[in-house]
Amino acid sequence: MRLILVMLLMIAGMSFANDALSDVLEARADYVSCDVDYAKDWLSMRESCGVEENVSVFDSSSYVEDLEDDLDDIYDAAKDGNRFSFGLNILEIAGDSLKLIGEVVKDALDHKTFAFFSCVREGEPSLKDDRTDCREDAIDKEKTAAEDYVEFELDEANEEIAILDATGVETSGMEEIVEYGEELIEDIDPGYSTYDPQEIQKLHLRHSRLVFLFRAEQMLAVLNYAEPIIEASNNDNKEEILDREDALREDVEDLLDMCEYSDEVEVNSDYAKENLECWEDGMDALEEFNDLRWLILEGA
Repeated sequence: MRLILVMLLMIAGMSFANDALSDVLEARADYVSCDVDYAKDWLSMRESCGVEENVSVFDSSSYVEDLEDDLDDIYDAAKDGNRFSFGLNILEIAGDSLKLIGEVVKDALDHKTFAFFSCVREGEPSLKDDRTDCREDAIDKEKTAAEDYVEFELDEANEEIAILDATGVETSGMEEIVEYGEELIEDIDPGYSTYDPQEIQKLHLRHSRLVFLFRAEQMLAVLNYAEPIIEASNNDNKEEILDREDALREDVEDLLDMCEYSDEVEVNSDYAKENLECWEDGMDALEEFNDLRWLILEGA
């Protein structure tokens, strides 16, 4: 029993690397690329209007170079499956985009004519149509990658459940989360097919909640399994372990109640805020769980 507990504690400390992550990130990079291409084409069209209407237009080449460099960094992070670097690079390109917008606004106030603005407006619709088509292609690509991503996670989750179940661990809580995950996969196609960023974000928010809940249920399952084994042990520190286990179990149970899953996302920002609070408290619980894992492993 002690050997089995050691194995379960090691499994509970593992996280699975998802092979589909780079595909998801590359699809999102494609979406950003659509906006960069639109900006470049729009600036070029604006410069042509300046020539046509004999109006001076600021030199945007350095701003475009910054966007292109940022986009290259985004693709590099996507190919590496580096979610952290990808997020930082997204912030970088957002900042450079704001700088460009500020310069465009400033330039628009500098001796422009009605004819110039009319020329720009006439050229915008076709560019926006191209951007919409480009974005929809990127979303279609991400939809396929997202399905693969969640399916991979569910396969890994079911393998972990099978190992725990085979040793007598109560896994019903984890199994329920997997069932919710299977429902999420069914909603990916219709959600992405709306091409509505708000609807797609709802899927991301639900996924984040499910990942958190699965790990929380796993912690609780292992804690419940470990308690009688620790009680029967002759570890010198078993009273400390049991006291900390009881406190952590209570915290995890409170988290599961507070972060109860819902597939109805009424307000994205509210759901996102709840997710953030769940993950913040969950990371504290995970840190305590890891401390306990090594305390038990050292005694074993």
